[in-house]
Amino acid sequence: MNLNIAQKIFGIALVVLALMLAVSLYSVHLAANISDELDAVANKHLPVSEAATRVNLHVVEQAVALQELFGLIEAQANETELTTGWAKYEALRFRIIYEFASARRQLKDDESVPHTRAEIISLERALTAIEDEYKTFEITAEGLITLRKQGDLAQFNSLLPALGARQETVDNEISALRRHITDLTVAAVFRADRDEKRLRFAVVALTTFATLLSITFALIVTRILARNVRDLVAGTEAVENGDLDTEVPVRTNDEIGRLTGAFNHMVGELRLKERIRDTFGKYMDPRIVSNLLDQPEFTEPGGERREMTVMFIDLKGFTSISEALSPDDLVTLINCFFSHMADAIADNEGVVDKFMGDAVMAYWGPPFNASDEHALLACRAAAQALDHLKKLRDDISNELGARADGIEIDMRIGISTGEVIVGTVGSKVSKAFTIMGDPVNLGSRLEGANKVYGTRVLISERTRELAGADIVVRELDLIRVKGKKVPTRVYELSKTTDNVSVAKYFHTGLAAYRNQDWGNAEIAFKACLEVDAADQPAAVYLDRVAQLRAHTLPTDWDGVSNFDTK
Repeated sequence: MNLNIAQKIFGIALVVLALMLAVSLYSVHLAANISDELDAVANKHLPVSEAATRVNLHVVEQAVALQELFGLIEAQANETELTTGWAKYEALRFRIIYEFASARRQLKDDESVPHTRAEIISLERALTAIEDEYKTFEITAEGLITLRKQGDLAQFNSLLPALGARQETVDNEISALRRHITDLTVAAVFRADRDEKRLRFAVVALTTFATLLSITFALIVTRILARNVRDLVAGTEAVENGDLDTEVPVRTNDEIGRLTGAFNHMVGELRLKERIRDTFGKYMDPRIVSNLLDQPEFTEPGGERREMTVMFIDLKGFTSISEALSPDDLVTLINCFFSHMADAIADNEGVVDKFMGDAVMAYWGPPFNASDEHALLACRAAAQALDHLKKLRDDISNELGARADGIEIDMRIGISTGEVIVGTVGSKVSKAFTIMGDPVNLGSRLEGANKVYGTRVLISERTRELAGADIVVRELDLIRVKGKKVPTRVYELSKTTDNVSVAKYFHTGLAAYRNQDWGNAEIAFKACLEVDAADQPAAVYLDRVAQLRAHTLPTDWDGVSNFDTK
């Protein structure tokens, strides 16, 4: 055959590829068969067998309960005892009905586990036979109960042996089902074992043949490389010495030329890795780095408007903590705090923007999150941060020992959503991908506003809208922050719905407060404290009511709380 080296190698490669593809498909087929057989055993046979066993047990228990009920009727027990006995008998009947339904669901629900229709039909018929025999047993039992209550002992005694026969028939049908399942299981295991042996043989055969082809391929490639390898060696030595601008000229169009092109591509990848290392020095968060590498235009200064969610987490009482600890201990505590908060943020796909003294700023939104999920992710991160609180306290106690005694570790969180400017800012030597705008300022203000209400997490109205029904909140106030004329509605984020009564009373009190109905507002907020004495927002509003009712308010009073400080 008049074939050049490239065509010969390509032909060998095609043969190897075709072989690998054929055996791979065959292996996948056999592996799928093995998985299907084992799934059938695990998800069909065994659950149905277990359900049948439980039915058998409950039938025996029901027979015992029936005998007890007969004894109560004979002893002329009172109505309460008879009701209890009958309830026990009925409970077992419902359990048996549930087990039949459960077994049928096992045969129908999991359609991802292929199974022969004939086997399924045989199992369904066996279940139907057991169920029919049980219904006959149940009818006989109820007839005996009626006869016993009527005092017809002759008829009762004549039918009593039939009950035992019905129970025995149920037992026999269940035993037959279990034997049938055992047969199906043995057959499935046999088929799985057969397919496994076939799979091992195919893998061994492929490996042997691929090895022979590889040896032949290596001999051919070695001869080809001998002609123009000096250029590649020179280029390799240049790269080894750190010259990543090296590019070996492609002199031919054969395999050596393609190898030279691959070498040049490899050097280009090394240059890209150098660029990555340079980028890491400018961008702290790995997810930011990944996005910058995928879209290099992000490294250019500039920005665009996007709706995003920003969160501020602040360590409560940092001034007091810093006065009580040495510098080394304070750094240890802050690092521990930052680690836990960063974990909660990263676990919910957030980006840590910066660490500011004792606070953390993070954000969510495009290009790191979908536009319809960033608010919910931020709320989940806040909830997880609160979950970290106990572990944080334990870690600080373990790290500082007795030096941590008397130090109260807690946090405040503010979350805001809105249109921000997102992009790259910085100098020539240091840059950051960050966000700016009113929602950022509002998030910081909400974090600080927790001090006023005695809360831990406050979120903005837009955050609450986007997060939807997946979070638990209560409206807390209408506030107007410094520099803004339009008030914003704020909400307290809760982890559970335990305090439904508190939320209901608080909502009632808030409505009365805004209508200047001080009496009803006071009643509602006091009701909150009766349910939960630690509910600080209710206590705050009680103080406000006491102050406002003592003064004549202007006609334009709108119930908005003004926050004049940053």
